[in-house]
Amino acid sequence: MKKHSIALLGLTLLTLVLVTAMVVAAQTPLKPAISQATQAKHVDADTARALDSVFENLDYPWPPGNGKEVPPVVLKKLPTDFGKALPPNKRRELFLRALLPIVLIENQRLREQRELARWLLEEDKLPAEGSPMRDWLEKTARQLRVRGDLNDPAVRKKILMRLDEIPPALALAQAAIETGWGSSRFALEGNSLFGQWTFTKGDGLAPNQRDADATHLVASFPDLRASVRAYMRNLNTSNAYHEFRTYRAKARATGQPLRAYELASHLHRYSARGENYIAEIQRIIRSPSIAALAKASLGSHTLAAKADDTAPGASDG
Repeated sequence: MKKHSIALLGLTLLTLVLVTAMVVAAQTPLKPAISQATQAKHVDADTARALDSVFENLDYPWPPGNGKEVPPVVLKKLPTDFGKALPPNKRRELFLRALLPIVLIENQRLREQRELARWLLEEDKLPAEGSPMRDWLEKTARQLRVRGDLNDPAVRKKILMRLDEIPPALALAQAAIETGWGSSRFALEGNSLFGQWTFTKGDGLAPNQRDADATHLVASFPDLRASVRAYMRNLNTSNAYHEFRTYRAKARATGQPLRAYELASHLHRYSARGENYIAEIQRIIRSPSIAALAKASLGSHTLAAKADDTAPGASDG
């Protein structure tokens, strides 16, 4: 019965796979790749107060609770006045409110791809060379920086170790630290939520306090979702986070949930601050504002405004 269920999942996700392959080929990685059951609504707002109104008009209460699902709202960028227009507590709330749906959507994308990859990588189901599904597997392996023959059990294991979710509480805590809860220049001017570096001229913003001989930039992104996706890919592929992925894989193998607090302790290479950085992440993870979001789940409904068919600054995705 289980095999039939997984086979059905594979058929359901075939469209997702083909769309993903087309997106990769076209080099447009930010096309929505979530399941057909979920229709994201893309929103924008010129001011922080306008953004708060947009969420209210979309019936997106905060914090989500009592079984209330998080609507699939995708904010393109933070309002330019985000760092100064609101009291700190309200800004923190709005920051989490804006980022949580994006993190959940990206995790759903990873979860669906992982389930399909796990099924296809079983010995008796590996697609034939040249087939669309085999092409998707090979492209996915390249994106995850995994080399080798898909027939090799070690290669298959490595793919699944890298194709996995990031606990939302961990992502939100790191974004809060790296952006000062959305107030940093990098977040407001470059949609950069996680302090990722680049050495490609024109792809980022120069830090004001960078050493005279330093050449790194803080990477910029076309929108917030791109930043979230790049962060997840970074944790899932960089050699610096092998320990993080190993711990996550052990949790999976023993049927344990992915706990943000424990996983954070394996990110000592994320920042030069080392253990102090980890301690700050864990403190924020355990703060009431983020701890309350541990069980948040993404809604699968298409959003509509309360009063009419559209909300100010909102558009269907």
